[in-house]
Amino acid sequence: MVWPNMSGLVTNLSMVVSFIFCVVGILMSLVSISLLGVWVGIELNFLAVISFMAGNSGEEVEGVIKYYIIQILGSCFNLMSVLMVMNGMWYSVSGTMLLVGMFIKLGAFPFHFWVAPVVKNLPWASCGVILILQKIVPLWVMSNYMHMKSEVNFMEVVCVLGCCFGCFGGLGVLNYRVLLGFSSIHQLGFMLMMTCFKSMSLFVYFSWYSMLMVVLISSLWKVNVFSLLDLTKDTVLNNLTIMWALAMYLFSIAGLPPFTGCALKTLFLITCWSNMMLGSSVCLMTSCVSLAFYLSMIMSMSVYWGKSISSRVITTNSSAVMGVMSVLVNLVLGPVVFEFSSM
Repeated sequence: MVWPNMSGLVTNLSMVVSFIFCVVGILMSLVSISLLGVWVGIELNFLAVISFMAGNSGEEVEGVIKYYIIQILGSCFNLMSVLMVMNGMWYSVSGTMLLVGMFIKLGAFPFHFWVAPVVKNLPWASCGVILILQKIVPLWVMSNYMHMKSEVNFMEVVCVLGCCFGCFGGLGVLNYRVLLGFSSIHQLGFMLMMTCFKSMSLFVYFSWYSMLMVVLISSLWKVNVFSLLDLTKDTVLNNLTIMWALAMYLFSIAGLPPFTGCALKTLFLITCWSNMMLGSSVCLMTSCVSLAFYLSMIMSMSVYWGKSISSRVITTNSSAVMGVMSVLVNLVLGPVVFEFSSM
């Protein structure tokens, strides 16, 4: 009797189970009424993500190990903070340790050094999990903590420096995963500054940014593009619609008018300008610098668009749907941002 090959089924099942536990960990942290419950949810989410990210190649395993070590360090700071709070010890010290632990887990300045080396070796699915999904709980914790207004000035300086390192670090980068890693550091500066103010504005900003990043990463995953050198592949040259959609999402994340990303930057300005005028101004100016590496990514794609405009171009139903969706998300739904933020 010949047994069927079950390795593929087992792998897919393990990924589904890991993703379910990842979501359960996030929900546990969000609904918990104690710091200990939040910490348990974060660790459940972290362990599920590690099993979800487990790769096949040596480079992927190296990236996962680096991520594991960094996250364990952040977890130690968070656990020490929780134990101090539970025992009524040194509230100021425990608050600082909580901030450090969350900064490490987020990859925010000055603990941003691990983001680029980790994501450059991972597949697009794992990059999406790190750059999007793993920000939910730390940002929620930071938003609740910063409402105490005890570290606002410190947060303003950290956010400005994070935006500067994120925008200048992405200049001259050819690996698109590393470039999106620096973009994440840059965008994190905006979101951390918003944690000091309205939670609804932060929720709207993060939700729309996540949607843009999900579709952007999915598009790059679909055409199997990881760097500038991959643009010569036939899968890229034959999917002109996807490449145009890709360019629109890059312009939107850069905050270029009239795309949705510009509405997000306007929402940031409305939220933070009254109390952090200098910091908000510097963060917005760094967006102009970050536009340079988004433009370099788009221009490198456009070099090959002339080759793809031929009889070989294939517009599939999925490509057409992606093109229409990119127009709706990037051009039509921008005003909706302000409707949600005013709730």
